Amino acid sequence: MSTLSNRLAALPPEHREALEWFWARQGDLIPWPEPLNGLFLVNRPKGIHKPKGWTHTLSVRQALKAPYADQPPIGSINDGWTYRYFQEGADPQTRDKHATNRGLMACLTDDVPVAVLIQEQAKPKVRYRVWGLAKVASWDTGYFDLIGYSKSGELTPNLPYPSPHTQYSDLAEPGPPLDFEDSRRRIEQQIYVRQGGGAFRKAALRNFDGRCAISGCDVWPVLEAAHIVPYLGAHTNAADNALLLRADLHTLFDQQLLSINPETLKVELDESLRNSIYAELSGQSISISKASSPETIRQRLLERTLVFEGKKPTPALV
Repeated sequence: MSTLSNRLAALPPEHREALEWFWARQGDLIPWPEPLNGLFLVNRPKGIHKPKGWTHTLSVRQALKAPYADQPPIGSINDGWTYRYFQEGADPQTRDKHATNRGLMACLTDDVPVAVLIQEQAKPKVRYRVWGLAKVASWDTGYFDLIGYSKSGELTPNLPYPSPHTQYSDLAEPGPPLDFEDSRRRIEQQIYVRQGGGAFRKAALRNFDGRCAISGCDVWPVLEAAHIVPYLGAHTNAADNALLLRADLHTLFDQQLLSINPETLKVELDESLRNSIYAELSGQSISISKASSPETIRQRLLERTLVFEGKKPTPALV
C-alpha cells in the first residue's frame, strides 16, 4: 500500500470516503462539489472546511479574490507539490480562536490528509482545480505548509516551500547550518525592506485604509507598499507614489506581469497570466490613495513606463 492509502485506511468511513472523492479527481477542473451522502465537501463562506462535529479539517480552498495571500503551489500535481496556505484570521497569535485552524492543527498532529482546491475560473462558470490530498507538515507565522501526495500516493521529499517574501528564482539547494538568531534578523530585515520600509509603508496603510488597492485584502502582515515609479532614491518615497498591494500582487507588479492602464486605472495582465488564478483581476479598477488623485496616479504610471523604457522620467517626484 502507498503512504496515502495507509493514512486513509486509518480514518472513519465517512472521512475516508470524502477524501477518496477528492483523490479520484486529482488534477480535474470541477464545478462546485455537491454534497457526498449529505456531507458538504467544501465551505462557501470560508476557505477552510471543518465539518460540524469533526476534529479534523476536510478541505482547503483558494479563491481568485481570496482575502489572504495564499501562495501558488510549487511542483507538479502528478509528481508532488508543496503549498503555503494562510490560516483563517489575520493575527497568527489568535490562530486557535478559529475552529477551522484548530482542525488543520489536528491534521498536522494526527497526520490526517486534507484536500486542496484552487479556483481557476470566475463566474459565470466557476471552476476549481483539484490538486489532490496533502499532508499538513507545519505551521509558521500564519501559514500552514502542505506537502501534496503524488499520483502514486507518495510524498516527494525535499520539495521547497514557497515563501511570501522571496522570488521563486531565489530558491536554492539547502546549504550549511545557519546561525538561527542571525537568520531571524535577516528575515525580519528582508520583510521590512520588501514591505516598503517603515514610514513609506505606514503611510500607504493609512492612505489605503489598510486594504490592497487591487484585491481589497486587509491582512496587514501580507500588505506591502509598492512604488509606482520604481525606487530611484528617497524622493520616490512620496506618499502619492505608493500602491498598497498584497505580497503576490506586488511581485507581479514589479515583474510587469500585472500592470495598471494609465487611462482607465484598471488592471491589465500579461498573456502568461490570462488563464491563471489571477485572470479574474483583469479589468479590476484600483483604489485611489487618500494622498493622491486619479490624475496624479496616471502621471506616476506614465513616469513608470518611461523608467522601464530606459528614458528619463519627468521631474514630478524630484
